[in-house]
Amino acid sequence: MKSSHLQSSVQWLSVAVIIACLIVLLRIVPVGVGLDKLHVYLASMGVAGILIYIAIYIVATICLIPGSALTLLAGVLYGPIIGTVVVSIGATMGAAGAYLLGRYAFRSSVERATGGKPKFAAIDRAIGKNGPKIVALLRLSPMVPFNLSNYFFGLTAIRFWPYTLVSWIFMLPGTLLYVYFGYAASQAAGSGRSSSLLHWVLVGIGLILILIVTIYITHLAKKALASEEGVTDMTSTSPGTSTKQVSWNRPIIFALAAFLMLTLTACSWVNRNVLSGIFGPPPVKLVNKFKSNPNGPQFSNALFNKVVSHYVQKDGWVDYKGLAAHPQDLNAYIAELAKAPFDKLGRNNKLALLINAYNAFTLHLLLKYYPNINSIMDIPASARWVFVHWNIGGKLYSLDQIELMLRKDFDDPRIHFCINCGSIGCPPLRQQAYEAATIEAQLESQAEFVNNSQRWVRLSSNGKTLHLTRIYEWYSGDFRQAAGSVLKFVARFNKKIAAELAAGHKPAVAYKNYNWNLDSIANRPG
Repeated sequence: MKSSHLQSSVQWLSVAVIIACLIVLLRIVPVGVGLDKLHVYLASMGVAGILIYIAIYIVATICLIPGSALTLLAGVLYGPIIGTVVVSIGATMGAAGAYLLGRYAFRSSVERATGGKPKFAAIDRAIGKNGPKIVALLRLSPMVPFNLSNYFFGLTAIRFWPYTLVSWIFMLPGTLLYVYFGYAASQAAGSGRSSSLLHWVLVGIGLILILIVTIYITHLAKKALASEEGVTDMTSTSPGTSTKQVSWNRPIIFALAAFLMLTLTACSWVNRNVLSGIFGPPPVKLVNKFKSNPNGPQFSNALFNKVVSHYVQKDGWVDYKGLAAHPQDLNAYIAELAKAPFDKLGRNNKLALLINAYNAFTLHLLLKYYPNINSIMDIPASARWVFVHWNIGGKLYSLDQIELMLRKDFDDPRIHFCINCGSIGCPPLRQQAYEAATIEAQLESQAEFVNNSQRWVRLSSNGKTLHLTRIYEWYSGDFRQAAGSVLKFVARFNKKIAAELAAGHKPAVAYKNYNWNLDSIANRPG
């Protein structure tokens, strides 16, 4: 009894360590960005994307590939409800396909793999007496590997349609648990839709309730199996095998898995700055592509100036409620952008237009969902930064494409302090639109403001750590090209950091958590 209690403690402690390490890893590596891209790709295919996912699940099940990772991923990509439906269809069809293959195509191979093993013999005898009931109990409390059991069931007396129907119904609790765990893990990784306390509480309560119900159902299934005549043989050991040694197998495996996860997490933490670039913005070579064209056409941003001067307050806080009630000037400016002679404009005209366009399009996007969102991250990924919808000079762009154009064609990383994603963590909107005649002074003052604000740049009281906005992490290559290092770029605008570097002090860099909540006046600190 004492040994059994120790085994259980080791197993549950290992599970807790594995879960904690997974959460930390998901925070270190920007998996959410990669998953967003995968989600966008699948979403862009509509129903075909879901069918592809189901097909992959079917193939994985038939090929004896563990489906747990795919099940977790479904929770991340599709959420708990649609994810459960998608996985349930894929797992059931895969199980049905393996059943048919086991019965008609690979019968001899399955017989060799399972023949002579007491556990499978016991299952066969039990199914002969109570077919659907035993399959149901085994689906709730699997005593043999799921993928292999699908083939083995094809050799038993249970018929195809009862087997398929029972498998579908009684796999649902486990499917929901895994899918919901994937969904909850995605929230912990920062790729979730909302950061409100209520949201986190509801996600946590949901996971706990599903876990409790699943454990209880599994316990009932085990008791029911134990009561079936001959089924207790499933857990019997072969002659000469030490019961103690067999009983410790699972806890040891879990403990080894926990140790490996701890090691992986520690290595990832040490290399977190490198890993954070995975799935991030593409690296670019900074080039000043455009020339001035003083005799060419000009483009006025006066309408956007009316918008920001009226609805943007000090330090960039936005009156979304007021703008939502009076979007006429914003809509008119966006209509003007569609007619702009962009290709003929000079360099500074292009730069001012693109910065204003990015900010105007973002405001328009947020207003489409306001007031039913707390963050731009609440907007579906496929309708957010990759949505090719915004018209400039008769050509359609996504926000990502506009940002990339600004980065690679103008050789000026100060633009990162000018484009705004509607979030508290973003550099603020100005109360004036950018204009070609004043663009240089505006870029400089914006860079100085951001780099001297505690919200984005803060030196610790002991001077040893410089806390920076993650913009410096995500686009570090741009800043290194311009100044040689991130620290040197900050020092261009922050006299205190410049003095530290001049004195030979080089503070360690730490990156702030990015606040994706709306930069609305309702969220402005009191």
